[in-house]
Amino acid sequence: MKPVQVVFPVFRGTRRFFIEKGRRWSVVEHLLLDAVVRQPASASELSAKSGLPRRVIIEAFIRLMRAGWVELMTPPSGPTFRATALGAVQAPLEQLPAATVIEPRWRGFAIEQVTGGVFRSRELDIRPPSNLPISSDEQIVIHLPGSAAHANGELSEVFTAIELEDELIVGVDRSAEKLVERYAVVTVRDDIIEGLPSRASSALRYLIQLKAHEATIAKTTESITSVPAAPARPEPLAPAEPWVSRHALYDHDDLIVDGPAHGAALDRAIRNATERLIIHSTFITDSRAQATLPALLTAAARGVAIDIFWGEDDVGTTTKPSRAAAAKLQAAVNEAGRAESIRVHPFSTNSHAKIVVADNGKGGWLALVGSCNWLASQFDSFEASIRLRDPVLVGELIRRLAGLSRGRPGLWHDLAIEIAVLGRRVEALPRGNGRTVPMRMLYAPDHARLVLEARDRAQKRIFVLSHRIGIAARPVSLLPILAAVKAKDIEAAIYYGRTTGPLSGAHSAELTREFAKEGIAVRPVHRPRLHGKVLGWDDDAIAVTSLNWLSADPADAALNREIGVLVEAPKVAENFIRRFENARVD
Repeated sequence: MKPVQVVFPVFRGTRRFFIEKGRRWSVVEHLLLDAVVRQPASASELSAKSGLPRRVIIEAFIRLMRAGWVELMTPPSGPTFRATALGAVQAPLEQLPAATVIEPRWRGFAIEQVTGGVFRSRELDIRPPSNLPISSDEQIVIHLPGSAAHANGELSEVFTAIELEDELIVGVDRSAEKLVERYAVVTVRDDIIEGLPSRASSALRYLIQLKAHEATIAKTTESITSVPAAPARPEPLAPAEPWVSRHALYDHDDLIVDGPAHGAALDRAIRNATERLIIHSTFITDSRAQATLPALLTAAARGVAIDIFWGEDDVGTTTKPSRAAAAKLQAAVNEAGRAESIRVHPFSTNSHAKIVVADNGKGGWLALVGSCNWLASQFDSFEASIRLRDPVLVGELIRRLAGLSRGRPGLWHDLAIEIAVLGRRVEALPRGNGRTVPMRMLYAPDHARLVLEARDRAQKRIFVLSHRIGIAARPVSLLPILAAVKAKDIEAAIYYGRTTGPLSGAHSAELTREFAKEGIAVRPVHRPRLHGKVLGWDDDAIAVTSLNWLSADPADAALNREIGVLVEAPKVAENFIRRFENARVD
């Protein structure tokens, strides 16, 4: 059987990274130090209390003794560990200070454009277009196309791929160089891929094997029985595979409901920040920007670095109004002498997401995610957002903001790098105390799948709030919900604020009558003005997002165009829908 060479596009780059080298302290080591601060103990005693192997405990204490934080006593009862005075000072800290140094290092990397995987340059056979193989009697050459969804890559994934053990990238040297377009070449021989590192995703492996299999069938002159079977589709590509929810910090007041509560949440975030504030508002209006400016200037005077991004203007128009308001806001900032502290992004991110990220002034971080246009809203509509306080989720969201700030494919700039580094730093912070519940970040293509998940999991009811209703309502949301109503006789309620696009008022009334016959109540809401975007089912599951569930069907390629959060907490959906029904006048 002829070998098949598979060619796929990559972005290749080389940068000088600033790398923090040195091992960091683990949670186990921190807990053991805290234990012997409270009371000296032997390794056997700590092993019995913790369930950890005695060898692990001894190795941890060897490191702690080298740092001068623990000492070994030898009383008649046997060797005992106790904290030194210096160790007693370190134990209460949220993180033990690591003994690290920062060194500049040049590292090369490649971002494959098929599934977005990142490799070190030397891990792939990377070639320019002029040096690619061609098909011949001895080999078959095929090309695997890239995907627009991975045109930029994610900076944090680049950092992770090129970090060695005990390394952490904390910065990248300024460079005007773009990533260059190149191609990687791998060989498939007897269904075995040669030249692809083990870090490659199962999705990429599957696509390479599938292309090679198709090419072999097309080229072979042997009998069909000698053609190898198609590769088995890996689980990560299976459409039924669920996302992974993680337990994250959540309290009942983290669900922010109605306009005034959003105004108060924004004010509190700006007022409490001492290090960093990032606002992404789909739209910017001059009146709201100027009303927020005094608070921003006060924060900047405290030393807070502020970045403001905007996504796009209203549906069916250009981005000129938001761009003009952003430029006017930056001019006012410059006039106030705060241009180095407050940066207003001059170009659209092409995202509909609505996000605020800030430190809380106490070493922690928070994010607000949902329906509110923070720099365009008058805070008099019915809105819904979630306050994230878990460092893993907040860090993940910050890394997404780094992607939104990127600009053209293959182009890195200081702000994107800075935000990516911040996201990784926040993500690594220890979680504070508090109740945790399953939570999941939602990005653009996740929303359509979540409607199907609600259809399958709901046992009692499903409800949807959407600012707009359009022609996408039927296939994206209404038909899956109708399937659940027919299969399980559940209650379904759909609320919307206004029609959009080609769907007129008459057509929406017809749609309402059609689905009412099937047991789904589709209701317009005029008071209060409905701007929230929510999907919930039963009592304990609610998704709060920027997506208009009844008018938008975002493409898979625009991953960050819509961003939301799924929360599964006792009575969270029941409490929300009760508050909405109480607020609704018509």
